[in-house]
Amino acid sequence: MNNKEKIFQVSIELFSKYGFDGVSVRQIAGEVGIKESSIYNHYSSKQEILNAIFEYYIDEMVSDEIPLEQASLNLDKGFDFFYKAGSDAFLSKLKEERMMKITRLLFIESYHNDEVRDFLKKSIIEAPVEGWISLFNLMKAKNLIRKDCDVRQLSESFFYYGMFLLYEHFFLNYPEDDEKFLEEFLVKTERHARTIFDSVKLGDD
Repeated sequence: MNNKEKIFQVSIELFSKYGFDGVSVRQIAGEVGIKESSIYNHYSSKQEILNAIFEYYIDEMVSDEIPLEQASLNLDKGFDFFYKAGSDAFLSKLKEERMMKITRLLFIESYHNDEVRDFLKKSIIEAPVEGWISLFNLMKAKNLIRKDCDVRQLSESFFYYGMFLLYEHFFLNYPEDDEKFLEEFLVKTERHARTIFDSVKLGDD
């Protein structure tokens, strides 16, 4: 691991533990074992480190995203197969310790950092909801759910429950075992998704 990678990793550790404003460039350099001035050989500012962390997070989360064409094929195999394929892809990333720490960082910083709040709103909430709107519209086209369904309301109802569970984990129940949480997260979100789908489906799944 080179110095830039060490700076990146140490910053995730410190930011997720103490918050962005609670960590100085000097602290980061001290943990890495380099001079404070050496940080600027790799990043122009502490904010640039944070931006790099967010870019990494999004790249990782979308790398296993299932294309709409594949989602369509998965739907042909039934809702359970479709949902498991999507949840497996999502959890495979969230199970990584680094990704869990960045997720916690996002939730913490969203309360007092406008840039983080904007990033969380657009990239972590609004973009996935739009993705689910496309999927529910696809279900309509395949005559899997009722034509009179409000796909935005369905998408928000589906997605926001998972966001609540993450909020509960990182704030109300912190520190809590991440592995145990993710196991329960999968069970609860799958049950929730099934309830929503069953309420609007046409015929047998």
